[in-house]
Amino acid sequence: MGIYLGHESALRYWLTKRGDECVPDRLPLANIADGTASLRDLEAAPLPFDFSERRPLSVLVACQARLRKSSEVSARVLKARLPMGSFCELAGSTAVASPELTYLLMAQDSSVVDAAIIGSYLCSGFSIGEDGRGYVGSREPLVTPKEISNYLDKVPGAYGIKTARRALKYVVPNTASPMEVLLALSCSLPPLLGGRSMPPVIANQRIAVPDELLKLAGTDSLYGDLFFAKVKGDLEYDSNEYHTGKFRSDHTFARRNVIEAAGVKVVSATWGQMRTFEMFNTFWWLVERNFGLRHHSFNERQRAAQEELYLRFTDKEFRLF
Repeated sequence: MGIYLGHESALRYWLTKRGDECVPDRLPLANIADGTASLRDLEAAPLPFDFSERRPLSVLVACQARLRKSSEVSARVLKARLPMGSFCELAGSTAVASPELTYLLMAQDSSVVDAAIIGSYLCSGFSIGEDGRGYVGSREPLVTPKEISNYLDKVPGAYGIKTARRALKYVVPNTASPMEVLLALSCSLPPLLGGRSMPPVIANQRIAVPDELLKLAGTDSLYGDLFFAKVKGDLEYDSNEYHTGKFRSDHTFARRNVIEAAGVKVVSATWGQMRTFEMFNTFWWLVERNFGLRHHSFNERQRAAQEELYLRFTDKEFRLF
């Protein structure tokens, strides 16, 4: 019998993976005909984490006959024909849905905004905690929007494909923290989904350092947190956790000075400027003003969507799994 982790369990596996952990190899076949949801089999299997009634294990099976009712296991039928590499090998007969398949599975029961959030986290450069939120450390992105798009092209009739495709348009890859995901989605989403009609934004964009400032910068290039190519503006998120103390403050200010000397306008985003929704709105007015962008006004529905997006990221109870 095989065990195939999907949905929330697959998302938990990928988003908590740290930078020093190996990425498992992909399985050449995608046949889950031997998939089991038996509690006995699961309890004996080498799983990457424990499961319980509070946090059931999400597994995939090929047909209704293999479903098992259990408060500790959430089993779902997966009938779609999957391309090679849809699962990654863990240990023994246990496999986990690939990042691309995980995105598609999560999109099945998600809104477009929720799917865009999940896609952004999968394409980000940081890990989150076992509680489904926060920041643990940096790592290489698990997947790119292009790779997800190529995968979706191979499963055109799959359940959830429409939501997955629509949401993928708004995913900004390479963000480095949950707050950068909020800022990036605030730029990429349309106003009715919580966005703010900003120009296209690129996360972790390389900015060349002028030759005269190489010694000061200590490198020939810096990377802007959120870069607006249209106006040559960089939005830097300076968290209290990682940008305090004399050395880090000196580094942050020196970095900003070098970026500005390279001809890029910089606006620093801090939690103090965004700790309420009203302040968050004022912050975006400041961004528009400093980058020379037209100020936008939003109707009641758009404001409600923007507030919902903001509250989702700042709510201490918000969890991805």
